[in-house]
Amino acid sequence: MLLAAFAQGSKETAIFYLIAIICFGLAAFAGAAVGRRAGGGVSLVGLGLGFFFFPTMWVALDAAF
Repeated sequence: MLLAAFAQGSKETAIFYLIAIICFGLAAFAGAAVGRRAGGGVSLVGLGLGFFFFPTMWVALDAAF
């Protein structure tokens, strides 16, 4: 049941994509305050990519095993 959580068009997938878009937006419009922290805007891009590809990876692992 948990493996089917990220079916195409599910609410969980939409939430992950929404979080990814928010991370990308924050990285694009991050000011100097975020840039001074460790990683800065680049870490937000990495986090956004993780949220964007996680549902696809989950479905691929579900299909493989």
